[in-house]
Amino acid sequence: MKRGQGRLEPDEEITVIKQDIYGNEVFRYTGKILQLMKGFVLLEAPFTKGNFTFHGIEFKVGDRFVEIFYFDRWYNIFEMYDKADGHLKGWYCNIGFPAVLEDSVVSYRDLALDLLVYPDGRQLVLDEDEFEALSLDEDVRKTAREALISLQKNF
Repeated sequence: MKRGQGRLEPDEEITVIKQDIYGNEVFRYTGKILQLMKGFVLLEAPFTKGNFTFHGIEFKVGDRFVEIFYFDRWYNIFEMYDKADGHLKGWYCNIGFPAVLEDSVVSYRDLALDLLVYPDGRQLVLDEDEFEALSLDEDVRKTAREALISLQKNF
């Protein structure tokens, strides 16, 4: 983890940048810091990618996402809440390189492999074919798979 010149505080705005495996920006959005510790940053961000249904979960612009980005783990976790009534929709876990924090920007390199966890505990592994198609060295591939297994055991 790298920090810029100033110390980030709760309620400050932070930019999140999702990158591909090569470090190219794929998507960017802003959120609000809830907590910053040595090993992670916890933030809140409204969902902005449009209204659609994904594996039975209805996503709506403005849904509340509480996101944790770890600086020492190969995944991040998004806890998803409905904007209208606040009910928990589930968790979306991205497998990727540990997050990096610089100034007011947290970034992570995504490895395509994802885990969707429903409120009732059901789990769905997503994008295994995309993950397998990536040109990764065996250590990275193994570490990513171990991260997925760790998430599956802890949900």
